[in-house]
Amino acid sequence: MSPPSVYLFYGDDPLAISETIAELEAKLGPSSEFNVQRFNGRALDLEQLRAACGALPFLSSRRLIMVEEAERIPDRETDRFVQLMEELPDSSALLLIEKIQMDRERKYKKASFLYKWAREHPEKAYVRAFMNPKGSAFIHWLSERSKGRIDQDAAQLLSHYVEEDTLLAEQELRKLLSYVNDERPIAVEDVERLTPSHGHLDIFTVVDKLGDTQGTLPRLQRLLEEQDPAYVFLMLVRQFRLMILARRAIEIGEDPIASMNVPPFVARKVSAQSQQFTTSELKGIYQRFLDLDVSVKRGEADLSLDLIPLVAGLS
Repeated sequence: MSPPSVYLFYGDDPLAISETIAELEAKLGPSSEFNVQRFNGRALDLEQLRAACGALPFLSSRRLIMVEEAERIPDRETDRFVQLMEELPDSSALLLIEKIQMDRERKYKKASFLYKWAREHPEKAYVRAFMNPKGSAFIHWLSERSKGRIDQDAAQLLSHYVEEDTLLAEQELRKLLSYVNDERPIAVEDVERLTPSHGHLDIFTVVDKLGDTQGTLPRLQRLLEEQDPAYVFLMLVRQFRLMILARRAIEIGEDPIASMNVPPFVARKVSAQSQQFTTSELKGIYQRFLDLDVSVKRGEADLSLDLIPLVAGLS
């Protein structure tokens, strides 16, 4: 039986998705770096994608062509994209990644033309959902991820600090495990010492002072020196995404705190901050962060160098 030609990954657990992709890349063998090509649905050139899918693999049996944010493929390209999937050569695997909140999975399945096509072509497509664990499932995930080397109370505190974000949790777990050096389990005191909530509070402060470059930029520079730039970037992107949710809820007369799946004190702060902006302004800022993310993934930008000018421009 031939392997699938189309892989559809969807969900809200980017860490699990990225690790599964790494496994697929590893299967390509030592020449994987020559046989992997990435695209983004927000700025997709369909002809370039078609050419990539038609190229022959180098010292491998297959090539892996990825389209991230495939949920953003323009509606006008739907028919041509379907034709591309149906004409894929055996030498190429097309991996489509759709970012969706899993509490909206039912709506997604009805709306996504990619999901519909994949389900109608089981002989060609492989579909997998990636759900970010929540509540007690996230605590269990932290325990498994640390191979049981974290106390239950410490896991609960870490879950609160990282707000059930697997990407942030993974970075914090690595730091904590290195700190205890496998000599004992991670304790509450370790989390309080190495994963302070002030990281989130600093992000709140940066956003509060966007109109004041002298107040914003030094704080952001300090964060970039103390934390992984990717971590800081994720927190900023997440902050503005939450503010968009809060602002949208306010405009339609709903409780903004109920619109966000975060601890109440975080929701209250985000809700207050969102009222400093219009919805249009928030969406514009969020788009600029997404554009930077695409540029970084293409090797055209560096977060440690380009994040500060971007935030300065917002001021």
